[in-house]
Amino acid sequence: MEKPVEFDYDVFLSFRGLDTRRDIADYLYTSLMKAGIQAYRDNEELPIGEEIAPKLRQAIKRSEILIPILSKEYAASPWCLMELVQMVECKENWGRKIMPIFYDVAPSEVRHQTGNYREAITLHINKRRRYDDETIQKWKEALSKVGTLRGWELKERGKGEFTEEVVRTLLIELKKNYLAVSEYLVEMDGHVDKIMEVIGEDTSETKIIGIHGMGGVGKTTLATIIYNKLSADFDGCCFLSNIRDTKIVILQEQLISDILRTKCGSITNINEGITQIKNRLCSKKVILVLDDVDQKTQLDALVGMGKCWLCRGSKVIIATRNKDVLKDVDLKHELSEMDFDHSLLLFSRHAFRRDCPPAEYVSLSKTAVEICSGLPLALEIIGSHLCGKDTNEWKNVLKNLETIPNGEVKRKLNISFEALETREQEIFLDVCCFLVGLDVRIVTYMWDSCKFSPECSLEVLKQRSLIKIAKGNRLWVHDQLRDLGREVVRERANLKPEKQSRVWDHEEAIDVLEIKEGRKKIEAIRLKFDRQFQDFIKKEKYVSLSNLRYLQVDWGALDENNVQHFPSTNSFQGNPMLLPKLRWLSWHNFPIFFKFTACSLKKLVILDLSRSKIIDEWEGWNHLKMAKNLKVLNLTGCKNLHRTPDFSAHKNLERLILEGCTKLVQVDRSIGELKQLVLLNLKGCWNLEKLPDEMEELEALTELLVDETSITNIPEWKRMEKLETLSADCCEDLSKCNLAGCSTSLLYLDLSRTGISELPFGNFGSLVELRLTWLNIRELPNSIGTMKNLRVLDISSTSLVELPSAIGMLEQLEEIDASYCGRLCGEIPTEIGNLSSLRIMRLSNTGISNIPKLPESMTGLYLHGNQHMRCPDLSNLLNLRDLKLELRYQTPFPPAPSLNWLRRLTKLEYLQLRCGGLVTLPSDFNLLLKLRKLELAGNNQDLPPRLPQNLSYFKIRGCSTSILNLSYLERLSELKVFDCEQLIEIEDLKRSKNLQSLCFERLPSLVKLPDLTGLNYLRRLCIEHCPKLVEVRGQLESLESLRLNFCESLERLPDPLSFKHIEELYIGVCGKLEEIQGLEVSENLNELSVWDLPLLEKLPDLTNAKELKVLRLGRCPRLVEIRGRLKSLETLFIRGCGSLRQFSDPSSFKKLRLLEIDKCEGLEEILESDEYRDLKKRRREQTARPEPAATNPGRQVDGDPERKPETRFDLGGDLPPGRLSPLPAR
Repeated sequence: MEKPVEFDYDVFLSFRGLDTRRDIADYLYTSLMKAGIQAYRDNEELPIGEEIAPKLRQAIKRSEILIPILSKEYAASPWCLMELVQMVECKENWGRKIMPIFYDVAPSEVRHQTGNYREAITLHINKRRRYDDETIQKWKEALSKVGTLRGWELKERGKGEFTEEVVRTLLIELKKNYLAVSEYLVEMDGHVDKIMEVIGEDTSETKIIGIHGMGGVGKTTLATIIYNKLSADFDGCCFLSNIRDTKIVILQEQLISDILRTKCGSITNINEGITQIKNRLCSKKVILVLDDVDQKTQLDALVGMGKCWLCRGSKVIIATRNKDVLKDVDLKHELSEMDFDHSLLLFSRHAFRRDCPPAEYVSLSKTAVEICSGLPLALEIIGSHLCGKDTNEWKNVLKNLETIPNGEVKRKLNISFEALETREQEIFLDVCCFLVGLDVRIVTYMWDSCKFSPECSLEVLKQRSLIKIAKGNRLWVHDQLRDLGREVVRERANLKPEKQSRVWDHEEAIDVLEIKEGRKKIEAIRLKFDRQFQDFIKKEKYVSLSNLRYLQVDWGALDENNVQHFPSTNSFQGNPMLLPKLRWLSWHNFPIFFKFTACSLKKLVILDLSRSKIIDEWEGWNHLKMAKNLKVLNLTGCKNLHRTPDFSAHKNLERLILEGCTKLVQVDRSIGELKQLVLLNLKGCWNLEKLPDEMEELEALTELLVDETSITNIPEWKRMEKLETLSADCCEDLSKCNLAGCSTSLLYLDLSRTGISELPFGNFGSLVELRLTWLNIRELPNSIGTMKNLRVLDISSTSLVELPSAIGMLEQLEEIDASYCGRLCGEIPTEIGNLSSLRIMRLSNTGISNIPKLPESMTGLYLHGNQHMRCPDLSNLLNLRDLKLELRYQTPFPPAPSLNWLRRLTKLEYLQLRCGGLVTLPSDFNLLLKLRKLELAGNNQDLPPRLPQNLSYFKIRGCSTSILNLSYLERLSELKVFDCEQLIEIEDLKRSKNLQSLCFERLPSLVKLPDLTGLNYLRRLCIEHCPKLVEVRGQLESLESLRLNFCESLERLPDPLSFKHIEELYIGVCGKLEEIQGLEVSENLNELSVWDLPLLEKLPDLTNAKELKVLRLGRCPRLVEIRGRLKSLETLFIRGCGSLRQFSDPSSFKKLRLLEIDKCEGLEEILESDEYRDLKKRRREQTARPEPAATNPGRQVDGDPERKPETRFDLGGDLPPGRLSPLPAR
């Protein structure tokens, strides 16, 4: 029979009409249709007068699930038995699912044909003239087979309860509630797990989950996945999409209809809908997704306030760009941008329908991914748009996308922008054009001065996921949103720069300054001056910029010692009304000779002269006294200042930044007049030894930063009662610190790396974070127990010998770091178990030997590097996510510790375990399904039969196995295998298609690696000290870095095509390697190092290696020639290549800065020729300044920060060169 290609029906009902039609069959059929399940029954679907048998056969064939209702009289009907035979054939031939209902009969009665079924079969046998033996045998076999199937038994159960169970099961089987999701999902599992943790902990609890993030980040997709995962377990399901643009009454109607599976009557107003929802749905356990919610009123109309409308056990998932609507939820889950690797994977699936780009598209794909900046929507749309196009079309599209966002992406993101009020839009556009990465606390002064209500507006922008405030209070906007904002500015001006409100492009800004009229709309502009644009310093260029409120000038490469290159230094003189609305002037590298007295400073609130060469006697100080409203003065990096100016004219100043003024020795006494000053930043003022006494007058000061200064004393400032932050890190001369005056206000205190030996503790009840690293203190006072608000305590690298029991009184403490306290020994106080808020504890590299019972709130525990650590029992730490544990023993035969408690840590994501061979992992260790990163190290450590299957990172050191089989780790992206002396073979890795980095080091017995072909994401391959390894097989089209060192038996490299995209290649001490193929096609090669290859005679032509900057060759005695034009070469090192006779084209050395040629007799003759006289001259001019030993750049030694770096070019005493110095600039 031909297999049906599609289904006409979801369910085929087979029943005996006499005893079921007006009973269970009718009831079930009606319930199925109400639930949206298309069911077939003969009297409903076949028109009168048609032949029944052929239509029935067709209906059975085209039904997805077959349900025979096996009643007492079912077998009495030959017709029913024929249907049953047909069902069994469909099951056996096409995999149809039969789900029988046993209606007042036992399955065994059907299976063995007893009772009514025996009587019915006997009657059929007696009618032999009508039914032959073969037919009757088929009936009996069909009954026997169906009688063994799992189904439902209906005896003494109510029809309502029974049909509800059947319908629910069928909805699961048919996936009727399932919604379509992209087949190209990437990086969703972690998000699903976090949400399911909250939803799934107790299914009887009502839960409301909020998913928030910027447009296009994947909120709807995540909500859909959760919905599909849960929908089968609920009485009703509803997914309301596009809530932002849909009338609420329509949404209310859909909600009621979907949950009750019946058409809802028309709802005339919102209040009526609320009443119906409360009354009709309150008894049903439902799962509800509200997608694209924009206003709290939408939630109130659909699910009410809190959970009072919902039946116990219901789940609600809200997806929104506006975080502000998520007030009363159990979890706020933010979706952020994807990282680069996952972005490339998602992009490749849409652009190429595969997991990685083809070789010729790798570079273009990376550019596209960078443009998309991790936004899934952009990755999908742009990837699909580029699918099937050639490389030239790609280049054109990507060039446009660098400045103009994709139209579809723009439309999606623009929804959020259009919903903003005018002031919010203005602030957003300012950020997009100029202010990304700047301190929001400074930026707000400009908006405040312009009456933009920045605090409220910024909160709206944050809640709507249009901006973020990153670490250090820095403004952050996604690149796609930034481009959207800039495009809005362009479109509002009809693409005419002079009509734009903001001009951020330097070339456009220069063009705008050339135009004399029509520039009044410009509010903000960015310029860069150098000799080419010196004429644009003249004041005439700025006269018509009457509405300019933001001016950013970057002083370029100008010869300030030659003033005649510039226009008159009086260019900005004589027009005091120039730029009358200027609020922010940012002029970095401001020249000392330049006079800027023409600008109106009346409304100036922010002045940034960072890295300028202004001095104490600069004439501009007097003019700046006109800036009466100045709020921020930033003089960062003004290294010629010895003392600050007089501040008496700036009584409104709130932020004074003098960071990096390394010659500053005096802060003017007038600082005491700055009654509104909230921030004083003196970080890095190395020569500043004393703070003025007048600082006591700074009553408003909240933040004082004196890190890396030479101050010796912080006196008691009794009037500084608002100080919240005091940071004095690296003030090595600071020995006295009296904080009594600000003890009740201080929130953050850092005295790390100072000379303080006695802690200035008193009543510090408000302190939240205390950092005391590298202090020579032996104990903490018991008064530390009074710090009831302390959350972070960092006492790492101190001389502490014990922790006080009073630490158990810090009821808000979340993190404690006592790592590298070498004198801290024995046990830690048991009172630490009382800290119910404690999340992270770091005790690595201490003398601690025993850990008491810790609070269940712990998420991170770090206990590595402790000499005497006993194996702790951590079985109660069910929330632990990170664990580093090292167990060492001094006695020769210690009792084998048990790690069986590991199986209970089901939330563990990262585990680093170092221990001796006696410690074994539990056999069910593989059940830790959330474990992503695993590091195991020990002396002949045994591996369990299987590791957790979701590992993405695995590092093993010192295992005892001879054959390593990790083929089941399909999500592995990084694998490191070190110091496994018995390891002979590593088996197939082809299923680990996500591998990006492989590292095998110090494996003395390793003979065989698997063929690496198919690892399309592999970028880094490192194999070192594997003396028996003969070959590295595979075609690695994405390989960027290859290191093959000390593999004395190696004869064969990977397929030459593996070098197409190589950037770094290091090959050394491979005595049997005769040739290196594939480099002739390496266009991205940046660094090539080859040494100790005694059989190597030639290198491939390197002409295509246009990016090659570093070439090192050492002790290759048979090497005869180096071919190619190396126009980017900056470092050339050749030593011990005595046979070298043919050299690179002379044009290769124009950019050369480091040169060493030694013990290359044949090469010396070539260098004497006129053709290479420039190279010879450069060699003579090489300076004698010693250079540090050349190690492999960027290399973190085998990924282990605890190993000391090795000198990679120590090739026997005469390498690396002792004198590699920059050549004189040409």
